[in-house]
Amino acid sequence: MLLAPPVALVALVLLSTPSDVSAARGMDECEAASPRIELSPTPNKGQAPVVCIGPGLHITFRFDSLLQHESLKIQEREWFEDWALGQQTLTLVPRENLAAGKRTEVDVCFADGAAPACATFELVVHPGLGMQEIKVLRQPRPVAHFQQVAKEAEAEVQQCRAEVRQLRAERGVPDGLRGAIASSIVDGERGVLVKDLTDDVTPKEGNALVKDRVYSYRAKERVAVEVYLENPSATPWTAAGAVLRGHKGEVFKPLPIWQPDPILPAEPGREYKRLGRVVVELMATEKEARGTYTLILWDAARQRAVTLDNVTFP
Repeated sequence: MLLAPPVALVALVLLSTPSDVSAARGMDECEAASPRIELSPTPNKGQAPVVCIGPGLHITFRFDSLLQHESLKIQEREWFEDWALGQQTLTLVPRENLAAGKRTEVDVCFADGAAPACATFELVVHPGLGMQEIKVLRQPRPVAHFQQVAKEAEAEVQQCRAEVRQLRAERGVPDGLRGAIASSIVDGERGVLVKDLTDDVTPKEGNALVKDRVYSYRAKERVAVEVYLENPSATPWTAAGAVLRGHKGEVFKPLPIWQPDPILPAEPGREYKRLGRVVVELMATEKEARGTYTLILWDAARQRAVTLDNVTFP
C-alpha cells in the first residue's frame, strides 16, 4: 500500500538520509574473514586462520583431503552441543549462550601424510557474522579453480562499485522528499511501502535491549528496518554493526547504520519510556528481500547484541 502522511514523510526521510549522517561502521575481523581457506605446506605458527562462529549456528568445514578419524582436538568442548568428524567434513554446533568475542582453537590432521600434516583454526564468537560453511583447500589447485576465484572476486568488486556509485550519486541530491525523488529511491507508482512488525517480530532471550516498536520499509531496490529500543542497562548503547540473515543462511550486509544518538539507560520513575532508534538499510530488490529474516545488531565490543526474528518486508 502507498503510505499516507505523516508516516510517508518519515519513511522518505529514513530512506534518503545523507550518508554523512550515518554512523560509520568500523571493519572487524569477521567482516574480513574468508569462507575459503588455503593451507600452506609450511604454515606459520601462531597465525591460525580465523573462522567466525555464531551462537546456535551450525558450521561445517569442507576439506579437499581425507581426515584422520581420531585427530579432532577441540580446545573448549563445552562450547558445543555437538560435533561430528566425517571423512572430509567437520561439523560444529555452538551453544546458544556463547559470549561474543570469546576465542578457542580446533585442530584436525590429514590421513595421507602430506604437508601440512595438520591444520589449526582459531574460532571467534560473533553475534551476527557467524559462518555456516568453510572450504579448506590443501591440494594443488587446477587452473579452473583460479578462474572461478577471479570470477567471484570480480562479481564482488562490481557489486561494491555499484553501491559506491549509488551512494556518491545520493550525496549530490537535496534532502527530504526532493532527495528521495531525485535519487530514484521512490517512483510515482508505488512510493514507499511500510509494514508494522511490532507484534510480529520475536526478540531473542537475553537481548541487551528491549524491543518497543519495529517497522519495515520497501522502496525501489531498497529495504529498511526501523527499530525503537529501550535500554535497561546502566550504560548507553550504540549500534556498531548489523546483519540480516535468512533462514537458508543467506546474509545481507547493510549500508551504514543510522542511529541519531546513543540509546541512554532507562530512568527509574520516568513517566514515559526513554527510547532510542536504529535504522538499518539494505540494497535489495523486491525478489531478493522476499521471505522471513533475522535482524542482529551489536555494539562495538560485540558483547551487547539485539536479535529479532521474523522480520519481513511489505
